[in-house]
Amino acid sequence: MAGKISSTDVHKIQRHNVDDMISDLPEGVLLHILSLLPTEDVVRTSVLATKWRHLWTYLSVFDFKIPYPLYNKSKDQNQNSVNCLLDLVGRLLRKSNCVERLSIDIFVIGVDGDKVSSLISSASKHKLQYLKLSLGVPIPNDKFALPHCFSAFESLNELCLGLRFTLCIPSDICFPSLKKLVVSDVEFANEESVQQLFSGCPVLQELTLYNCYWENIEQINIAISTLRKLTIYFDPCCVDDEDDEMTVMIDAVNLLSLSCTCHAAIRFIPVNLTSIVDAHVHLEDYSQLVPVLYVAHCIFELLSGLNNVKSLDITNDTLECLIDRTEVDLNLLPTFHNLTHLCVYNFTDESTATSGVLPDILRKTPKLEVLYIPTVVREYLVGEDSLLNSLPCCLKSSLKRLCILYFSGDEDEIEFVRLFLKNAPFLGEIQLFCVRSLLANVEKVADIQDQLQSVRPGACVIKFLNGSAQRQYNLLAKFR
Repeated sequence: MAGKISSTDVHKIQRHNVDDMISDLPEGVLLHILSLLPTEDVVRTSVLATKWRHLWTYLSVFDFKIPYPLYNKSKDQNQNSVNCLLDLVGRLLRKSNCVERLSIDIFVIGVDGDKVSSLISSASKHKLQYLKLSLGVPIPNDKFALPHCFSAFESLNELCLGLRFTLCIPSDICFPSLKKLVVSDVEFANEESVQQLFSGCPVLQELTLYNCYWENIEQINIAISTLRKLTIYFDPCCVDDEDDEMTVMIDAVNLLSLSCTCHAAIRFIPVNLTSIVDAHVHLEDYSQLVPVLYVAHCIFELLSGLNNVKSLDITNDTLECLIDRTEVDLNLLPTFHNLTHLCVYNFTDESTATSGVLPDILRKTPKLEVLYIPTVVREYLVGEDSLLNSLPCCLKSSLKRLCILYFSGDEDEIEFVRLFLKNAPFLGEIQLFCVRSLLANVEKVADIQDQLQSVRPGACVIKFLNGSAQRQYNLLAKFR
């Protein structure tokens, strides 16, 4: 019949109208839509039509990545994928003039140093605010000098260098606006390169050194007056022979937060850390070759520089390095005059008895308000070392909250909690994160609660919580 429109025609008209609607959208709207997509998908839009061919290059934020080699491809094919990606980024940087944030993350697959230099040279012509280069392993495995144009990044606020090269730093390097620097997997050519990098960041506020290789480095000087946050993570394999001394001097008068995870025998020399607010310390003695007294000296020296902290997270492993009481004088522990929050925890998710050094630390924390421990300190319940023989003053004057993980409800644990209830008059809350078997025994939980509440009826809230759920949320955030 004349004038009748078939379903096929309707589909064609609808498709035509949609096409017209998209093509008629303002360029700003199209760019906003593209900005919501992953970079990989954004690049793919270049094949849609002529109008889209170069549209993606007008964006300002790019995140390129090849996280893992494709196992269905050969080594050469994976290498070609890397080269193609770097060539694509190079073309983008040469064509665009508005790139503000650029991230390139290539995991495991090798990267050619010349291509990295060329890419940096192209990127230096942009007013980048954020740059991340995490670029696998070098081809060939030789020294790589950051090109002098690296100093042209005057607008850079945040830099993440994950170059698995032996890195040489130009003497004139300078990032006048850089506030956050993350350096990972880099092997510095020498101490001079390290210092040139730090001195080239005059307004740096956050510094992270993660798994860098220090085989030729005996001393690092982190002397940055503007620094607010410092994170140091040294894997054991990243440092030279374990019996060699390595020193890290931290001179940062405005430092607020320090996180330190490394070999206990690395000597940290804190200088002027008068503004420090919180610290995280995980030190572990990986070698039997280092004398106990030297390890203890290193720990005492670091903790002494942190004596102004208000919140301290310290691992059981760190305290266990001080446990040989026949050699180590625990009187050398500093007094933490401002400490209100102390968290002793296990680095691994398992129940390990809280170190016997804990009572010695409690005697050095006169203003402690919150104490978080993995489990009780059994050896300090009775005998000449009993807590009752030398009761920490914080129990009597300031402690408000006690948290214990892996609580199973045995007699020693109950007695340990009773000791706090009897001797901490300001204690208002006890959180017992129970093992599953205890929570399943409702009668036993009720009996334990009656035993504990009878010590100070109604004066302290005692909570029996699910230990498994506890380990799933961020411990430190909840703790603070």
